[in-house]
Amino acid sequence: MIILPQRGVVTLTGKDSFSFLQNIITANINNVGSARPLRGCLLSPQGKFLHDFFITREGDTYFLECEGGPRTDDLAKRLSLYKLRANVIISTNPDLTVYADKDNNKRAFVPFDEAEEPFEVWDESRIRQGLPDGSRDAEIGVSTLAELNLDDIAVSYTKGCYIGQEIVARMHNRNLGKKHLVPVLFEVTPPSAGTIMEELGIMRSSCGNIGLILMNRDTEEQLQQGLIKNAPFRLLGL
Repeated sequence: MIILPQRGVVTLTGKDSFSFLQNIITANINNVGSARPLRGCLLSPQGKFLHDFFITREGDTYFLECEGGPRTDDLAKRLSLYKLRANVIISTNPDLTVYADKDNNKRAFVPFDEAEEPFEVWDESRIRQGLPDGSRDAEIGVSTLAELNLDDIAVSYTKGCYIGQEIVARMHNRNLGKKHLVPVLFEVTPPSAGTIMEELGIMRSSCGNIGLILMNRDTEEQLQQGLIKNAPFRLLGL
């Protein structure tokens, strides 16, 4: 069990909660249960990343576990813009304690029966899987889901329309994502997030000596083939 810092939750209740969410976010709400959370995103009309979250349900109430503090309030505000006359009540808890296992198979708002481990165990596991941690790895309103490796795990391509759906579907179907987050192992301490690493990519989040680099797929392929020499890291898995 690992405590995740700076998390919050947006709660949606009301008879229109299902249809409201289904028409806005990337995930298929039909797949939401109360056990393993479903990952989803809210995008701009241009298909760019605004928020990601883990969705659970109890009865007719939906919980979007998301980044905490001002980011929780921002998610609620953006959702409210689409509320119109829908029978939905949106509320927030921007300072919630969230517990998870290291692989994100289990997330809860109360402790569960496992020995507590440090946050770094979860963070390292996430990076090794090439997964983003919200705005630590994404540029709000700029990043695409393909760049964040979320296009296959946080999107339904069969449920129908949602905000930004046309762009996401086009990028996915035509394989237009030219860059994405790549997990790497550094020989020394990684550079700070946002550092431009010459032609290798842009540094995102890190934990210890591993990190994520936003990298062109061509560059990744050249590294895999050993065509780029003297890089200060190696690709994880090689």
